[in-house]
Amino acid sequence: MRRSIMRPHELPCGIVAPNRRLVQFCFTLKNVPGALACVVEEIARWRINILSGHISALPGEEHGYATFFADLTGLALDVDAILDGLRSLDVVEDVHILEPELPGMIIDVAHFPLKFLGQDSVIIDLNMVGHMFSRLYEVFETGASVILYEMGHRAGRAAAETVLKFGLRGLDALRAIMALGVARGWCVPELLEWDETVPRLVMRLWDNFECKPIAGQRDRPSSHLMRGLIAGLVEGLTGKKVKVKEVKCIAEGDDYCEFVAEGYETIA
Repeated sequence: MRRSIMRPHELPCGIVAPNRRLVQFCFTLKNVPGALACVVEEIARWRINILSGHISALPGEEHGYATFFADLTGLALDVDAILDGLRSLDVVEDVHILEPELPGMIIDVAHFPLKFLGQDSVIIDLNMVGHMFSRLYEVFETGASVILYEMGHRAGRAAAETVLKFGLRGLDALRAIMALGVARGWCVPELLEWDETVPRLVMRLWDNFECKPIAGQRDRPSSHLMRGLIAGLVEGLTGKKVKVKEVKCIAEGDDYCEFVAEGYETIA
C-alpha cells in the first residue's frame, strides 16, 4: 500500500492568492458521459484557467455535482455572459459563479457538511492536533494516555463494525480499513503479520498523524490513540480481545510506528 502513494492530496477547500481574480464555479450536471468535458470545453472557450476542485457522482444517480476554483486575472469577461453560455449546455442543470468574500483568498463556503463515504466529517490540521494532545497531557499527565487509548478503542470497534456491514471479512476487511486510513490522511499502514485465528497482528504506520507533531521529541512510545484503535479494530474483526504494544515510534525518533497485537481471551 505504501508503494502506491503518488503525491500529497491538497483538498480543494480554498486558495490564497493575493492580487489574483479568483472565482468559484458550482455545477449541477446530468450524470452522463461527457458532461464534464462539455463544461470544460465551454470554459476553455473563454480562456479561463481552472485551478482546483472536485466532482461528486454515484452510479445510477440522475445528477452529479462539480465545483472548482478558476483564475480570471487579466481577462475582461462578462460573468453573466459566461453563465448564459454554460446554462445553454444540455448537460448543465444549474450553475453559479461565486466571488471571494475575503481579499487575497477564496474559500469554499458553498458546501457543507463535508462528507466521507456518506458520513459527516471534519478536517483538523496536524498543528491543531498537536496542540490538543499536548494540552491533554498537560492537564491529565499520564492519565492522558489512558483517555486516548480508550477513545481509540471505541473508534476502532466502530470502524470494524462499519466495514463488516459492507460484507467484508478477515483480511479483506482489514485491508479496507487500512485503505481508509490512507484516504483519511491518518497514516500509511504496512501489514507485516496477520493471523485471524490467534489473533496476531504486526503493523507499521508510516506518517502516523498522532505522533508527527512530536516526532523525535519523546523518550518512549507515544501513540496511545492508534494503539487503542488497532486493539478495537482487531477485536471487532475477530471477536477476540487483544493486547497491543507499540514497539517503535516516530515520537522516539524511529522512521515509523510499529504495533504488535496479540489475543488473550474471547469476548463474551
